[in-house]
Amino acid sequence: MLSRATLLAFDFDGTLAPIRDDPADVWMNRGATALLREATQMEGVVVAVVSGRDLEDLALRIDAPGAYLVGSHGLEIRGPGGVVVRDAPPMREELDRELRADIEEAGFRLEMKKHAIALHWRGARANDGFLFRFRVWARAANLDVIEGRCVIEARSRGGGKEEALRWLAAACGTSRVIYAGDDLTDFGALRFAAERGRAVFVASSERTPPPGVTVVASFRELFRVVRDEVTV
Repeated sequence: MLSRATLLAFDFDGTLAPIRDDPADVWMNRGATALLREATQMEGVVVAVVSGRDLEDLALRIDAPGAYLVGSHGLEIRGPGGVVVRDAPPMREELDRELRADIEEAGFRLEMKKHAIALHWRGARANDGFLFRFRVWARAANLDVIEGRCVIEARSRGGGKEEALRWLAAACGTSRVIYAGDDLTDFGALRFAAERGRAVFVASSERTPPPGVTVVASFRELFRVVRDEVTV
């Protein structure tokens, strides 16, 4: 095993699990589940899954009791065994009624999260007018606007995947960081990992990789790279 403590962290959608038109249809395959379980048993390795999903939603899709689960882009963190180590009050802002009605009439999917509202258009044609109006509403409501792969999210301020990764590394005393992600919301965490260990980017036609990362073309290749990093 590695002589130094290592934080091994993954994004969920698009990294540990494939992206689907409906986020509710996303589940990890057996290989990803086995990798997480295997890593949590390794001496000197701390495992985390970092996601924009609500913590409860993320927990339903991951069977790895020894891992940290980071939900809502870092606003919620649950430690091994289910111990809650970070939480934040739910978002109180409500989407403008007229905008919501227009979005739903157009057939786009609205996802109401604990700390965010997400507008999805995967499987449909993006509408720049709706996206512009959504951004304007979010900024007027003092919310962060996060752009993803066929999704835009208005989220409570604070947190962030990079901040969560920094917090976990300090809290767990890890001197090396390995992080895998696939989207814009992962770029800060990937940069942090590249400076302290290794950053792995899962390639897609929807995103150009940031500098300083190892690019993999498949989940199978990702798992091979990760296993090489945490074993000798």
